[in-house]
Amino acid sequence: MKEAKKLRLGGKNKVEKDPCIPNNWPFKEQELKALEARRTKAIEELEQKKAERK
Repeated sequence: MKEAKKLRLGGKNKVEKDPCIPNNWPFKEQELKALEARRTKAIEELEQKKAERK
């Protein structure tokens, strides 16, 4: 069972949380764009760190 947990064979994939921005918020689109930019930057940094390790 410990091996299965380590390999995450029976686990669920992580689902991104909804940012919970109300539809009537005046700057919703700007905030969503900024959120997406932060996510892509974080992913790029992780990939860069992985490349540096190798």
